[in-house]
Amino acid sequence: MKKSIILLLFAFHGTLWAQVNPLVEQQARSAIEARGLEESEVRAKLKEKGIDIDNVKPADLPQLQPQIEAVLNEMEAEKKGTAPPNTAPPVSSPTPPAQAPILPSESAAKPSAAEKAAETLSQRNIAALPPTDIYGHHLFRQKDVAVFRTTNEVKPPDSYILSTGDELTVSVFGASQFDAKFTLSKEGYITPSGMPKVFLKGLSLEQAKGLLRSRFANFYRFAPEQFAVSLSTARTITVHIFGEASNVGSFTVSAVNTAFNALVAAGGPTDLGTVRQIKVLRGNKAKILDLYAFLDNPALQYDFFLEDNDLLHVPLAQRVVSVQGAVRRPFRYELLPTENLFKLLDLAGGLTANAYNEIIQVRRFIENRQVLIDIPLRELVAQKSDFPLLNGDEIAVRTVTLPIQNTAGIEGNVAQPGAYALAETKRLSDLLKKGGLRPESRTDVAFLSRKNADSTYQLVQVNLDQALAQTGGPTDLPLQAGDVLRVYAKARYADRYTISVRGAVREAIKDQPFDPQASITLEKAILLAGGLSADANGLGYLLRVNPRNAKEKNYLPVNLEAILRDPKSPANVALQPQDELLVLSSQTYTDQSQIVVAGAVRVPGTFQYAPSLTLRDALTLAGGMKLEAARNRVDIYRVQIRENTPTRTLAYQLEVDANYNAVQVAQNGQPAAGDLSGGSFALAPFDEVVVRSVPDFEFQKFVEINGEVAYAGRYALARDNETLSELVARAGGLTPEADAKAATLFRSYENKGFVVTDLQRALAKPSSAFNYALRDGDIVNIPPTKALVSIRVANTEAPEIYRPELIQTGQINVAYHNGHRAGWYIRHFAGGFGDNARRNKVSVQHPNGRLRRTVNYGLFRAYPKVVKGATILVPAQDAKTPKTEKKKKEIDWDKKLTQFLAVASLVGTTLIGIATLQVLNK
Repeated sequence: MKKSIILLLFAFHGTLWAQVNPLVEQQARSAIEARGLEESEVRAKLKEKGIDIDNVKPADLPQLQPQIEAVLNEMEAEKKGTAPPNTAPPVSSPTPPAQAPILPSESAAKPSAAEKAAETLSQRNIAALPPTDIYGHHLFRQKDVAVFRTTNEVKPPDSYILSTGDELTVSVFGASQFDAKFTLSKEGYITPSGMPKVFLKGLSLEQAKGLLRSRFANFYRFAPEQFAVSLSTARTITVHIFGEASNVGSFTVSAVNTAFNALVAAGGPTDLGTVRQIKVLRGNKAKILDLYAFLDNPALQYDFFLEDNDLLHVPLAQRVVSVQGAVRRPFRYELLPTENLFKLLDLAGGLTANAYNEIIQVRRFIENRQVLIDIPLRELVAQKSDFPLLNGDEIAVRTVTLPIQNTAGIEGNVAQPGAYALAETKRLSDLLKKGGLRPESRTDVAFLSRKNADSTYQLVQVNLDQALAQTGGPTDLPLQAGDVLRVYAKARYADRYTISVRGAVREAIKDQPFDPQASITLEKAILLAGGLSADANGLGYLLRVNPRNAKEKNYLPVNLEAILRDPKSPANVALQPQDELLVLSSQTYTDQSQIVVAGAVRVPGTFQYAPSLTLRDALTLAGGMKLEAARNRVDIYRVQIRENTPTRTLAYQLEVDANYNAVQVAQNGQPAAGDLSGGSFALAPFDEVVVRSVPDFEFQKFVEINGEVAYAGRYALARDNETLSELVARAGGLTPEADAKAATLFRSYENKGFVVTDLQRALAKPSSAFNYALRDGDIVNIPPTKALVSIRVANTEAPEIYRPELIQTGQINVAYHNGHRAGWYIRHFAGGFGDNARRNKVSVQHPNGRLRRTVNYGLFRAYPKVVKGATILVPAQDAKTPKTEKKKKEIDWDKKLTQFLAVASLVGTTLIGIATLQVLNK
């Protein structure tokens, strides 16, 4: 099988096996063919999408599954000329009822009439089955074995046994032409035109092909390759599955399925069911189905084709043991009576490379106690003696945990640090040759770390030069297991001197290596830093550290400008180790100030102050004034700063012309013409300029009115606080069909949403609270009058008196009857209240969204009034009270009232009769 098919197999089934299951390979190939695709074009399409299936690691396959499925769906859609279907992960669903049909896949071909009968096949709760840790059960939990609904989904093997109902297609091409379909009769034969009967019942498909070829050769001329026989439609059969299966009962399947596929219909064995001794019963004959044998040799499935009325019985598993730890496939396994420890390890794929095979352990339950048994595995293998296992045994295989001991290591300033085998690295010189010394390594001193018997360490100083000069000599020490040689660089034993230059230089330097013997003056240090930057003020400080006390630092002022003019000046001193030169910047001594422009300008913001900055400049930098800006009111707030004097705030009010030149200025309300110079108003540091807006400046505001008015559409508000009734009047008034009570008002202003309104009252009485003042963005909708009333059928008797299609929307619509309340509508049109109805909470929703509820008056209740277009809702009773509390039966007050009136009438009649008799007696 090519790797591409294997990858697609993983994509379909989302699982990784130590060995690919050949049966599932065939099913994956059939699934690809059922989509109308070919392996070569799938391979090319995947490569186009960046998936090279020949170089994909098995561990990466689960991550690639969604991409592979998407490619297959896309290719299938292209074949059909439709958009690719959405792919989504499967979701769990509750267990469907028995004999629930399997829905055909989108890619499956249309089944024949005979194959449609197989659609009663159930996959009842396969998706809902919990994961299992018993080997073999995963075939069914992960759906690694499919159930074939039609012959388009799988090609039957040559071992398929023909019987009544199978449909064969015979094709002859070449010199003779023939193509026809034949269905095996009840007696088991077919009758080609002009030919005698050909009995095929009981023959394998391969035998039938040979027989038909020889029979047709007597009537047609063709070469061997010009004759073809295929099973176009398989018969349907009924199989019965009992015992420890997830679903038991009778299942109708296509005969192309083997017993393995039929077990899928039952969801496979339960966790208690066997996977090794499943019985296939046909009459008085029985065959044993072993899923482990099937996993080793999937071709065995073809020995288990089914006949009509075959029985599959899944007994209880007798012996299940688990193996964990250092095995290739840790699982729980079912063992046959003749199988024990060695067979279990074989089923688990054998031991891993790091397994400790001296002793493995078995945890066993014996006589109400748990015991641990040590098994000398290597000894058993040598003696060819097996170890018997009991049901429930748990076998643990440990891993080798001891570290590598026969090594010596080398670390530090070497070319190839690491551990080396002690057998080939016996002495110090051998280790040095393998590790490789670097040119900067110190070779007269190194240290060998050696572990003592008591787990303490000792350090041995060695001379590498002597060891290499006299290999095998006394200085070339013999190595022991665990020895580690540490080689250091020469720089580790030398003091490191640096200098630094920072501040107003072109390129600061930090920790520049420094030779104390070389004379580096202040001038050379500045040159080393690229020279002074433009903002340098010519002064600096030399920060000098006391070499004997790093916490002691001296600040020495230096005149760098003078040093650069005269490098021979005595001030051009030589630097010492750890010296740091700080070059001062004139920016350090300059306060940075800014101004703020706010208000009705296009780009308000903060701008750096400069003495040349004027008001006109500031307004221009802020994008100029907006349309609503008031040029006769520009406020400037200034902080007055004087030495040794508290600050105070000055307020200026200016008027500017179209070019932003100041034409008038006042300070604290008093004229201050002296602040103007040719129309220019000079700003000061930290000024804040605020451009005011023209009072009541605003653009037009719009509202929208839709529905039943003469001129619906968008309207600009003519004045502030224009009302709802005024808007309706401007829109030409309501049409005759308008339902004013159902009108709605939606307000986007401040995200209010729908506003409860009553347009009828607003129009009738303009002073009504419902005659709202409109806001920008309001939407008024006036619907036409609805002549119907809707009743929600929930908690009523409507489902008992109406056909389902009449109430499929969840409500019924009836004519409006003036003057009647909700209870009347429920009794006359919905069959009355249901048993679960909460009558005292009946409500009516008006077309404008308002909700009217039932009003309760003790013994009586008043149901809400009903208007045109209203909806009647009947809520359900509250959840049942806990069993510990006795639930009070709700009183049917309508019924009680009727009984009360009847009793009152009877009592009244009786009293009248008694009074009449008394009068007559007198």
